[in-house]
Amino acid sequence: MNPVMDNILTRRSVRSFRKDQISEKDLDTILLAGSYAPSGMGLQSWKFTAIQDPETMQKVNEAMRLTLKSLSPETHPYYVKLIQKAQDEHANFLYEAPTYIIVSNLIDNQNSMADCALAIGNMMLAAHSLRIGSCWLNQLPRLSEMPLIRNLMKELSIPDNHNIYGSVAMGFQAEDPKPAVPRNNVIHIIR
Repeated sequence: MNPVMDNILTRRSVRSFRKDQISEKDLDTILLAGSYAPSGMGLQSWKFTAIQDPETMQKVNEAMRLTLKSLSPETHPYYVKLIQKAQDEHANFLYEAPTYIIVSNLIDNQNSMADCALAIGNMMLAAHSLRIGSCWLNQLPRLSEMPLIRNLMKELSIPDNHNIYGSVAMGFQAEDPKPAVPRNNVIHIIR
């Protein structure tokens, strides 16, 4: 099989990571792959903030936990389980991954979400090709406007005119993920 297709078909989301950190060289390769994703009008207005420092990872996790804990399940039905999880002061929202990448982009760019999604897809495929596991995390994007998260973004040098559109936990997988479920009724060709 074509190695690109094999990489696409065998990549799985990983939610259980070993403690050992991915190398600087591998992280640089993964971020480079993200930067070569297509972007609307070629703007490349995204920013990739990669975190490997355990103390900073803890700050990110705690900002997420406290923000989620402050939400009302009635006004945020998407977050009901996360709000419950946030009540535990030891809850970890990053799957204890050793590397975390936040992808932000311009607030007023209509292509920001699509651009970031393509960049994250490239990064996840590059990681898989290096035998590094990854998992897209959705909590931060939906919390970008919350005060604690805005303060965190400022501390991480994410520009004021950006929102977070995606984030990825990365590291060496602790266990083999389950095989992909078959894709059914998703392809429609008109010839």
